[in-house]
Amino acid sequence: MIRVAALILMAAPAAASDAFIPPVGCEGVVTVQSRGCEVDNIYVCTADAPGDSWRVSFDLDGPKFIGRIDAETQWMESIDLFPTRREVIEQPAADPASLSELLDTGTDAFDFNMRGDGGEVTRVVGFDQLTGEEVVIDDEPLLRTQFSARYESTITGITRIEGTEYVSTRLGRFLAGSYRFTSADGAVSEWANDPIEFIYPGEPGFFSRTPLYECEASLARFTPIIKGADQ
Repeated sequence: MIRVAALILMAAPAAASDAFIPPVGCEGVVTVQSRGCEVDNIYVCTADAPGDSWRVSFDLDGPKFIGRIDAETQWMESIDLFPTRREVIEQPAADPASLSELLDTGTDAFDFNMRGDGGEVTRVVGFDQLTGEEVVIDDEPLLRTQFSARYESTITGITRIEGTEYVSTRLGRFLAGSYRFTSADGAVSEWANDPIEFIYPGEPGFFSRTPLYECEASLARFTPIIKGADQ
């Protein structure tokens, strides 16, 4: 948990600057300002395996999620913040997520387990599929996807999520889109975090902690901290 604590401290507000400072040995890649009052900062670290990358997400209240994926976009480590809840993938996966397969065939099925520090095990089963639509957002070429996933938790039961996302071949990762989440008791939540701006090193707003879009009080709403394919 020491590394988790360090990441939280790095993400905490600093009086003199709005910038998020990645951990020592890590380098910022891109900032993504999105709908739904969220901003993501993506970075890579020399201590990780080649192709691994991290994402830390902020809303108006500060950091809310930190996640690490590998080169195929497997969810290697997921950390929900305040309260802190950490999960890691169980290896080997029954059917690991594969960005390569998605790009080669247009569809990728996945079936894997995430294990929490408290002993909870969540099986994640579903698919990603390219829709065939190519879009450009803020000069960033993206491929639109649709997905569906089922979460089978040993504690919270079965939940489901579906929606649309984006793939950036340049960044080698999924980006958030629009979601429909069904809880174990049948309650439905919908929200959207589609990207609006891509900010690279040297550009104003790079590694900002402040979300810019749809942050008005009238648009503020709770969204469950549960991931689709985006990590």
